[in-house]
Amino acid sequence: MELLAKMNLKNAVERVLHVPGNYTGGVLEMTLVVDCGLPDQYVRDFAGEIAGILRMHSEVFRNVRMNLLLWKSDREMENKVIPLSFLQTSGCFEDYRQRKENKKLEQLAAQLKLFHARSKLILALTGEEVFIEDEQALIQNMRPFLGKKSLFLLKDDPEGKWRRGMEFPLQRELPG
Repeated sequence: MELLAKMNLKNAVERVLHVPGNYTGGVLEMTLVVDCGLPDQYVRDFAGEIAGILRMHSEVFRNVRMNLLLWKSDREMENKVIPLSFLQTSGCFEDYRQRKENKKLEQLAAQLKLFHARSKLILALTGEEVFIEDEQALIQNMRPFLGKKSLFLLKDDPEGKWRRGMEFPLQRELPG
């Protein structure tokens, strides 16, 4: 990861942690969403770099409860609770298999709202096969909190910027 991308991640995390009503101290709970449409080596390398950056960034991330959500399809999402250091060693990705499927962002947002609303920080690595079919459902699931404490990174984003909630461009409908 380039220096500018590392700085973008640190700054984006700081903005999320300092949102009024968000993180106030104690043990941080966070979620990393990995779109299983991404290549295996990319996921391993990038997740390890994210973990290293966060651990160096602040004492807060030394004792974090990490939820790893593998987004396989709209109906299949696997959650693992792991130590942040497991991301650096890639031990949590031993069973990872790339799956090219069209996925709807509103389905992910619904899952996050139901099971990960306690997370103070949600990072999502997504690929190109993410779509929005029902924009109203997405907006409803992102409110009131997810839109403020979630950060998304598209794999081939030329700017390499982490974008909050719904601040990123995606295709609006499923193909064909």
